[in-house]
Amino acid sequence: MLVLTTVLVAALAAACSAPAPPDTPELRQEKALEVARLEIEKGGLDEALDSGADFALAASLDALATQLGREPSEAEADRVRAILRSALAEILTAETWQQASAAVYARHLTPAELEDIAAFYRSPTGTTLLGLQSRLSADLGDAAEEILGEGQNEFARLVDEALAGEFPELSAEAEE
Repeated sequence: MLVLTTVLVAALAAACSAPAPPDTPELRQEKALEVARLEIEKGGLDEALDSGADFALAASLDALATQLGREPSEAEADRVRAILRSALAEILTAETWQQASAAVYARHLTPAELEDIAAFYRSPTGTTLLGLQSRLSADLGDAAEEILGEGQNEFARLVDEALAGEFPELSAEAEE
């Protein structure tokens, strides 16, 4: 038992004192690609495509209504969203998304940090987080929307006051 304890303590000490991997652009890219691959495997690209399609739909519904001469039905809007998502998926492939994500991660994170993130993503908790990311983002968006909705008047007042201080001519226009 003493031998096992000694081996465990020595292994822990060695792990804790292991030098960080060298910080080279090549190693950053390698580790960043691994993080991006794990995110894609757990739905990160699907989430990006869904968000992109939602954004594109919101931006195009008014123009579509004008072209149709009427508001599109909910079913029609769903079909347009599907078309937009499909078109995005043709351009934003897993490969291009992985390369783009990895480039961003490699620019901001060290190889050691990227390895820690990858190890976390491979853990049960990390896997759960990646699997819930889309739902969490949606819920956080809903919460932010609710908070901003409740504070809309206060937000407008604060912005109006700050803009009036920055641009005195705005105050003069409001008084006329």
